[in-house]
Amino acid sequence: PASSPMPALGDPYPSAPFETKSAHGALPPVSYVPLLQRRSAAVTPSARAGRPGGRRPEETRPCRLQAGAVPNAAGSAYVEQGRTKIIATVYGPRQVGDRAQQSAEGFLFLDLSFAPFSSRFVTKEENEKRTLLYASILQRTLESVVLLDRYSKMAFDLSLLVLEDDGAVLTAALAAASMALADGKVEMRDLAAGATVHLLGGPGGRLLLDCEGEEEYALPEDSAVLHLGLCPARGKLCLLHSAGPLPADAFERAVLLAKETAEAVGNEMRRSLEECVERRAAKRTRRQARSAASAAAAEEEEEEEDSYENCIDSEASVGASSQMPWRLKRE
Repeated sequence: PASSPMPALGDPYPSAPFETKSAHGALPPVSYVPLLQRRSAAVTPSARAGRPGGRRPEETRPCRLQAGAVPNAAGSAYVEQGRTKIIATVYGPRQVGDRAQQSAEGFLFLDLSFAPFSSRFVTKEENEKRTLLYASILQRTLESVVLLDRYSKMAFDLSLLVLEDDGAVLTAALAAASMALADGKVEMRDLAAGATVHLLGGPGGRLLLDCEGEEEYALPEDSAVLHLGLCPARGKLCLLHSAGPLPADAFERAVLLAKETAEAVGNEMRRSLEECVERRAAKRTRRQARSAASAAAAEEEEEEEDSYENCIDSEASVGASSQMPWRLKRE
């Protein structure tokens, strides 16, 4: 067949059909299961045989949580789940403009962004869609957890930056945002921890907990995903979102698995916040000890200077008294 003519120098390349629109002209809903550049069916059985690193289907990746990662922010947190890395910062509270005059509650402004180098499996267009979708889900979830009615006419600015995307970004971002708000002493009903569970498509589909980006990239077309957010202390859900075909029995098993994982993540979040409080208390104690030592040293130095000046004054007075009779005799 004849090949298409090459465009002239400076002409844009013909746009490839990236996505189809519905009958009403709207874009199709964004799916959490990657649809671009899927591997062939001959490659996907590797996801069934085993997982990267030899993990079991119900085993999560190593997780690292750190509160107070950004010193200049009111509250901050860093979450590293496998190779997924997210940093969250909170600033405020601050006064808002005329918009606050009509509302008795405070405002939470959330900004989510992906670093340009964050993922090698997702295109820029899909990242933009996920940014809008994830930001809206996190906004509604955190507004249900934060006690905004206690911050009338005030606003908080929450920023989430995905440094590296290797799967489970939504629930990892939820944990990072919750820890940053707690680190910033924002009043909340409870912490918010989450977990992501995938249902492997096909006959006898298994549940895969905390999939990596490579696993998500190799999932079959008929796979599904479930995102769950939990308030561990209250035992109530704050986030529940799914995409793809999810039967009732698989949905129940996925919810139970995600809930157990979210409870464990919530315990680690609380422990990390307690360690942060202890570090700050120890740092404050050391600072007070140094200031007390410097104050004692300064007081001792002042006492030495005072004693030295007193000695000089006493010597001068003794010399003046010894010369007084000689002056009288001469007169």
